[in-house]
Order: sequence, then structure tokens, then C-alpha cells
Amino acid sequence: MDFLFPFHPRTVHFPIALTLVGVAFIILSAILARRGGDNDDGAVRWLQYGRVTLALGWLAVLVAIATGLIDQSRAPDDAAVVSTLNLHITTGIALVVTLGLALYWPLRDRQVFTRHRWAYVGLLVLVAALVMIESWLGGQLVYHLGVGVGAP
Repeated sequence: MDFLFPFHPRTVHFPIALTLVGVAFIILSAILARRGGDNDDGAVRWLQYGRVTLALGWLAVLVAIATGLIDQSRAPDDAAVVSTLNLHITTGIALVVTLGLALYWPLRDRQVFTRHRWAYVGLLVLVAALVMIESWLGGQLVYHLGVGVGAP
């Protein structure tokens, strides 16, 4: 069964790609809606694409967190590794909560894309920033601290 580990690196690319693409689609929708009006078919289509992609990204984040927690047990017990790993976990939890809020807000307030469009875009920018911070911390763990990198 050791050939499966580390499992986390095999799952992290999906939430990164899906979340960032979903954010880009929704921001594109906001820009198109501003230019063409709130009932612009192109804006509505990009919004739907973005919402589906964000939902898939959120599910992929949950999978990446689960596999990360499993792989965490194999990390070295070094102070720098533990510190960076704790930041990585904290940022991951913040990402799940923030991304969940970005998915929940339009369900709670159907007018979010007209009344609170730019506040929602700000939330999505925060989601994208958390994805990038989370990715950078994961890269630090692998490429700087050598976590999950070892001789077969």
C-alpha cells in the first residue's frame, strides 16, 4: 500500500484549477453584466459556469484536505515543517469556509449579483488569494522542506 503515498499531491491540482477558473468565470460574468445589463445572456451563462466550477472546486478542496490529513502523519517531526504544516492546515480551513460562503451567499440572497456584485467579487478575490497562499505553503513544504520527497 506504500505505493499510494503520498496521496495528497495527486489531489491538490484539481481544487487549485477548478477554484481559480470558477472565480475567473464569475468575475467575467460581473464585468459582462455591467456592460450589457443584468439580463445579458452571456453574463448569465458565465455565471452558471462559474458557480458549477466553484462547487466542484469546493468538493475537490474537501478531498485534498482529507488526503492531506492522511499524509500529514508521514511528515517529519521538524519544527519548521510543523510550523509550515500548521499554517497550511489553517489556510486550508479558511479556504473551505470562505469558498463555502461564496457558494452559500447566492443561494441565500438571489440578488447578490445585482445588489452586492462587487462585494461578492471581493469575496471571490479573497478566495483566489487563499488558494494561492495555500498553494505556496504546499510548495514550501515540498520544495523547501522536502516533505513527501524521499527515495523509493
